[in-house]
Order: sequence, then C-alpha cells, then structure tokens
Amino acid sequence: MKNNLLVWQLLTLVAVAIPSVYLACVWAELPAQVPSHLDTNGQVNGYTSRQNLWLFTLALPLGTALLLTWLPYFDPKRQLDAGNVNFQKLRLAVVGLLSGIACCSVYIGLHPNAASATGIAVLVGGFFVFLGNYLTTVQPNYFVGIRTPWTLESPRVWARTHRAGGILFCLAGLLMVGLALVLPAAWTSRMMLVLILGTALFSYAYSYAAFRQEERLRGTA
Repeated sequence: MKNNLLVWQLLTLVAVAIPSVYLACVWAELPAQVPSHLDTNGQVNGYTSRQNLWLFTLALPLGTALLLTWLPYFDPKRQLDAGNVNFQKLRLAVVGLLSGIACCSVYIGLHPNAASATGIAVLVGGFFVFLGNYLTTVQPNYFVGIRTPWTLESPRVWARTHRAGGILFCLAGLLMVGLALVLPAAWTSRMMLVLILGTALFSYAYSYAAFRQEERLRGTA
C-alpha cells in the first residue's frame, strides 16, 4: 500500500513541476506582456507581466497540492483518509488540471491567437470524467464531494446523490470534450459554463429531492 501511495505522490510532484519547467524553457521567447484573461468568445482582453506567470505555473499547483495534503487532518471525524489511494488520485487529478491550465496560459503567451478555450475545455471535461468516477466511491465527509445540507444529514442521501451525480459528471465531461473538438472556439466557453452550472444545479436539486423522499419514507414506516 505504501508503495502505491508513493507512486501517486511522485506523479503529483511531476504534475506540479511540469508547468514551471515548460515556462523556464520558453521564457526567452515570451513577450514582456502576456495574455491574462479571455472574454466569453475566447478572445484575449487582458494582459499581465510575464513574471506573473510563475504564480500560475508554480504557486497555484504547489499550493493546491499542499492544501490537499493537509486537508484530511482538518476533518473532525477523520472520514477523509489521506492514505487512501483514491484520495491520492483525486489530488493528482486536481493538481494535473491546474497544471494543464497553467501550461495553456504559457502557450497562450507564446501564441495569443490560439484556440485556447478548446484546450481548457478538454482538460476540464477529462477532469469531470475522473471526478464522476471518484464521486461514486467517496464516503461522507466535510470537504470533498457533493456537500449539501441534505447529503451531510443522511448517509443514504449522500450515497444516492453521489451515485447519480457521478454518472452525470461523467456524461457532462464526455460531452464537454466532444463538443470542444467540434464547436467553434467562440462557443466553447459558453458551452462549458452551461454544462458546469447544469451539473452543479442538478446535483444540488437531486440531493434535496432524495432527502425529501427519505423523509416521506420514514414518515410512513
């Protein structure tokens, strides 16, 4: 088990390092001002100093990796297990997503006219597919998962919501990747927003509906 954990921890360190290595390799090619923000059509509408890219390539993935390392120790009921392989995979997936977005930021600095929204949508879609599979295995806790007042109140509602939510996250992720590859770049950001908000709203509403159903069943028992 310790060897398995070590593998995932090493992979996480690699994911943390990749954006900074990429930035160091292309540093001399970057202009002094690089794109920092995109509008809803995927067009650049804000710039920043290239020195600030280090915040994206190093501080963000490293800080996230450290946060997820310490997070289980703040769980008062110790239901989030840092020694669990699935949790290590989640940490790698989150850090990998942020590192991928950081690499996209560097790439946009080199190629301001690139269809950056497409790459980001593929990254987010892939993360949603992983997250959907992970949600079906996560146990009740205060930090990770679909945490609503109703899932935290009932283990049965937690299980039902995460089973349905996991399927939806997978489908939304696959749809996001597929649409990102065929839609015009100008539509990609809007498509991502609709799928992300729709998935979140459905999961929230489903947890409430499941809780009310549980209450009715208890009332008739």
